[in-house]
Amino acid sequence: MKLRKGKNGSTSINLALAAMLSVAAAAPVNGVAASLTTSLTGTNNDLVFTAKLKGVAGNAITIAYIDPGEETATETVVVTGSNIVVTLRSVDSVLSTSAQVKTAIEANALANALVSIANSGADTGEGAVIAMAEDALEGGVDCTVKDSAGFLYHDGYLYFTPAETRVSDDTWRRLELSALA
Repeated sequence: MKLRKGKNGSTSINLALAAMLSVAAAAPVNGVAASLTTSLTGTNNDLVFTAKLKGVAGNAITIAYIDPGEETATETVVVTGSNIVVTLRSVDSVLSTSAQVKTAIEANALANALVSIANSGADTGEGAVIAMAEDALEGGVDCTVKDSAGFLYHDGYLYFTPAETRVSDDTWRRLELSALA
């Protein structure tokens, strides 16, 4: 290809790339884990729950805190499918701290397989929690699935994944071809 003076060949190169590569209708995306940050009344008592697997399936995980209304010696965790229910420790009122809720969930194998838990922001976990209605994690995004390693081209960017991708992966890498735009 012979270039004329003042031309950089970007149009021809972009057309050649588009012809050689799979042109994607949209940019591929990496999987994103769903999460939930509680916003309870009180201080130092909020937690961040994050799905352990990335993708929209994490949006189905729910968390609830139940005030038993009677004396209970410790927090208990029950998992049904993707629903995690924590019955709080109580005497005359709820005594459970968010640190104790976190410990109880992490000690339950089924719940621990679904979510990781961290204190929210600067919260210490020392504050007492209150009952919380069932609330779902949100924001999970499936990865763009590709059946083998390869390249995709979209809107001036070259995307590469080194292996087959599944909905929970985050292996897509992006290279800007702005010098060619």
